[in-house]
Order: sequence, then C-alpha cells, then structure tokens
Amino acid sequence: MSEEKDTPRRGPSGGYYIECFLREVITNIRHNPMMSVASVSTVMVLALILGFFVIIVVNLDALATELTGEMQIKVYMDSNFNPEQVNTFKSQAYEIGHVVKVNFVPKDEAFRRLRQRLNAKLDLNDLDGNPLPDSFEVPVDDPNFLEPVAQKIAQLANVATVDYGREEAYKLMKLNHVIRLVGFVILVMLFASTLLIISNTIRLTVFARRKEIDIMQLVGAADWFIRWPFILEGVTQGMIGSALAATLIDISYRIVVPQLHKSISFLPIMAPAQIMPFLNIGLVFLGCAVGALGSLISINRHLKA
Repeated sequence: MSEEKDTPRRGPSGGYYIECFLREVITNIRHNPMMSVASVSTVMVLALILGFFVIIVVNLDALATELTGEMQIKVYMDSNFNPEQVNTFKSQAYEIGHVVKVNFVPKDEAFRRLRQRLNAKLDLNDLDGNPLPDSFEVPVDDPNFLEPVAQKIAQLANVATVDYGREEAYKLMKLNHVIRLVGFVILVMLFASTLLIISNTIRLTVFARRKEIDIMQLVGAADWFIRWPFILEGVTQGMIGSALAATLIDISYRIVVPQLHKSISFLPIMAPAQIMPFLNIGLVFLGCAVGALGSLISINRHLKA
C-alpha cells in the first residue's frame, strides 16, 4: 500500500481575483446607477473645463513664444563700415553663440522699406541722399540671450548702435512666464477639485455599502480585497467620464479651428493634430488616476474609521 503524499493547496490565481473584482464592479454599477451617473458626469464636466482651459493656455503660450521669438537684434553700422566687411562681421557674430542668422540690410534696402512703411504719408524726396546706415538683423535662438548677445555685438568693429527692444522683450518674456505660472496653478486647482468631488461621490457609494464592508471585515477579508473593487470602479467611472469629455473637446476644436483661421489668420493657432492626441491621452489618463485616487481615499477613510 503506497503512502499518500500531501499536496500543497494552492490559493486562487490572480485571474480569479481580477474576474471577481470586475464582477463586483459591474454588480455595484447596476445596483447604484445614479451614483455611477453622478460620478461619470462630474468627471466629464470637470475634464471639459480642464481640457478647454489647457487648449487656451497652450495657444496663449504659443502666441507669446512666437512674439518673443520674433524679437531680434538690430545692429546699425557707422560710416566707416564697408559692404566688403559683411562676411567678416557675420563670422564674428556667429562666434558669439546663440545667433540663428545674420541678415545684412544695405542702406538702400532700408530706405526702400522706410518708404513702404510710410506709404507716402511723408515726402522723402527733399532729403539730401540716404541718411540711413547699413545694418544687420540678428535673431537669437532664445529670447533670454537677447541682451548678452547684443552687448557683445556692440563691441565689434564699426558698430554704431545696437537695438533689441529691451523693454518690449522683457514684457513679452514676463507675459510668457505669467501665462505658464497661472496655467499651472489653475490646472493644479482643477485637479484638486476634481479629486475632492470624485472622492466625496465614491464616499457615498462606500457609505451605502458600509454594512457589506463591515461583514467582509468580520469574516476576515483583507483590506486590499475590499479596496480593489472600489478602486476599479473609480477607474472605470473616471475613464468613461474623461473619454466622453475628450471626445467632445476633440470634435469642438476641430470644428472651431478652421473658422478661427479664417477670421483671425494673423494669430498662431495650434492645429488639432499638434495638441489633441496628447490632450486626449492626458485627459483619459488623468480621469483614471483621479478615479482611482478618489476611491482609495474614500475607502481608506472607512476602513480606518
């Protein structure tokens, strides 16, 4: 007679727990449809506000960046400057660094531009010759380097004056920083408010099922086993709400942008392909994260109570 060997008993697999948790989520949504609708609607509304605000901030930042990027250094040469020295000046300017391009503007070209700008509002025929000097236009790769590059260019040979719109450059850079700072603060506030509302909404669900949770604790269910259905429920609600919001924002932006290009074509408006894929993914991810975190906060409060 052979001896029976004791075989170790295996616990439920991970797939079993996942199936169990998903079944619990579906059952809870069926039993509490109004709670689920409230959570999804809350996430959708707040994600809509957040998404449209992100679009506004991103476009304002692009506008400020473009305006700041158009700032360039204007270098006016003295009377001793010879057009044959153009290449020498360009080489010296590029050696300074952060110089994107060095564009030579002969005084005749500058005079022609002046005529076009004045548009016959002022008669220049009485002038004795061309009073304008030869000049260079020097854009830089970063507006923060306008002043140091301008100071170094001013020390080069035959440079009379250097102008880079110092006050305007500072104002534009300050505007850019303010837009980014205000945008970040409001985004954090919107995220915090969304998390608070979702947490309170899930808390109502937890309160409605408090007897069931208490019974599970009495029979020895682990805290993680109690938490996960609520976390998955929050993730599901957050994902659905944020996905609905992302869809509405995507459709709206794709409809509005062509109309804006027609009416205010002079302003840089980001194309939907530049922003919407990243925004859509970000909103859905944020909705899932907020749903999970809100659920975790609510269920932890009850378990620790």
